[in-house]
Amino acid sequence: MMLSSISAGELKSLLDSGGPVCLIDVLPPEYYGERHIPGASNACVYEMAFLENLAKIVSDRDTPLVVYGVSARSREASVAVEKLRRAGYREVRELAGGLAAWRAAGYGVEAGEGPAVPEIAIADGGYVVDCAASRLEWMGRNLNGRHYGTIAVSGGEILVKKGGPAGGSITLDMGSIADIDLKDEGYNRMLVSHLKSDDFFDVATYPEAVYAINGSELLPEASTCSLVYRVMGSLELRGVKRELPLTAEVAPQPDGLLKARVLCDLDRTRWGAIYGSGRFFEKLGQHLVNEIVTVELFLVAKMRRN
Repeated sequence: MMLSSISAGELKSLLDSGGPVCLIDVLPPEYYGERHIPGASNACVYEMAFLENLAKIVSDRDTPLVVYGVSARSREASVAVEKLRRAGYREVRELAGGLAAWRAAGYGVEAGEGPAVPEIAIADGGYVVDCAASRLEWMGRNLNGRHYGTIAVSGGEILVKKGGPAGGSITLDMGSIADIDLKDEGYNRMLVSHLKSDDFFDVATYPEAVYAINGSELLPEASTCSLVYRVMGSLELRGVKRELPLTAEVAPQPDGLLKARVLCDLDRTRWGAIYGSGRFFEKLGQHLVNEIVTVELFLVAKMRRN
């Protein structure tokens, strides 16, 4: 029976005895450089060249391998095991619990030459949205398929307190609605005109949509690369304001910028855009349009300097 894992104690005994084993840290090099198990080599499993890089470390597929990642929660080591076994490496095991289990057992680590990876955090203060670098992408569906496009972000600011979004707003220019899937210019203009009309978003009357942020809470999905928040707020669209909680992934950048991504399914009928909805009309035929619009918002913001 092929063993799939090895405990920290078993690995320590194996290394102390000088047993035949090649120890591989599969995290990105900056994390390997911060700290790793003594004697471990590094081959990042997230890189497309993972197998090629591993082959430079150990080319003999009969060599016993032990791979490890960061913790029991993170799955990079189990992914590496599967990749290596499919590639023909015959004896591959995962360190159960990863580096966290090794350290919890009281075993030492060594640091590389690279700088330590800082703990991820968002500095408190006011952030101004970079409209040129931000965008909203949308997708709508009907019986014939789907359409997708963009809406420009025209303004916004985010207030961060105690490490999380606490206030501010994001403004969308509804007049900028664009479709990018229809290549025929005539059909494209027809669809965009329809979306701007009072059948959908009544852009002539309501040229902007505004999302107001009221607060947030940090969710356990936070990782070492990004922070995930449940954002409380409201969306004003077509002159109607409705509460709309969102899940936002926020990644502070080394240069002080914030990057954020929000993905949600928006029921347009809650804001009065009921055209083609089977909830409100009968015998729609080919004019049936799904109520849900999938929205993906990408934001870039820079801290305001007083």
